[in-house]
Amino acid sequence: MKDGRAAVLLGAAFAAALALFRGWPDVDLAASAPFHDAVLGTWAGASPPAEALREALWTSTEVAAAVFALALLVSLARRGRAAVPARVWGFGLAALALGPGLLVNGLLKAQWHRPRPRTVAEFGGEADFTPAWQVAGDCARNCSFVSGEAAAILTLALVLWLIGGRRLSGAARPIAALVLVAAVLAASGLRLAAGGHFLSDVIFAWLLCGTLTLALWRVTGADRAAAHVTPADIRADLTAPFAAAFRAIRGLRGNRPRPK
Repeated sequence: MKDGRAAVLLGAAFAAALALFRGWPDVDLAASAPFHDAVLGTWAGASPPAEALREALWTSTEVAAAVFALALLVSLARRGRAAVPARVWGFGLAALALGPGLLVNGLLKAQWHRPRPRTVAEFGGEADFTPAWQVAGDCARNCSFVSGEAAAILTLALVLWLIGGRRLSGAARPIAALVLVAAVLAASGLRLAAGGHFLSDVIFAWLLCGTLTLALWRVTGADRAAAHVTPADIRADLTAPFAAAFRAIRGLRGNRPRPK
């Protein structure tokens, strides 16, 4: 997709979402209501299996950030011998650090005091419902706007698609796209179903971090650096440190004196 077209689509989506949730703020309450049992006071997404899946998806974003950091260091250390340029791994790390890390958790969630669905009066809590983009509310810290987990999984999925997924061939390409979309919907939907976030928290997390990730893709030059990178190159660079460590261990064992 051309940059101009992507910018227009993102701008239109943001304007539409802003108009919807500012014009009809009760959409958030209506979207959360089916997941809340008013009699028992429970949320459908708060079951142990749902929480286990949510934790696994969240852990995947943390592991990915660590992998990007390691791959960046290895690429810098190997200099010209790395198949994937260092700025490609740097882009992935920067997208996760600046989007879900700084923008969402460092700025928005710290400044927007929007209470979570499970704490508002409409769902048995004591806080007043606060519409999206209203910088006020009864939450003091780690608040609802926007969703950190939705931001993280969307950013990771988009990074993986840009770096390698879109270059897959045959049936692997649509399968990869389907898996990434399913992960984004699952992680985001679980936050909604558990009463952790409103629908607007999820959608604006997607839009903000999606825009930032695409901007970083261009600004860092990762789009040009990754132009000729193949999935095989990515696999080779990711496995290179482990292969080197394995060879070193074998070398040490081979040089060990045998007992007489």
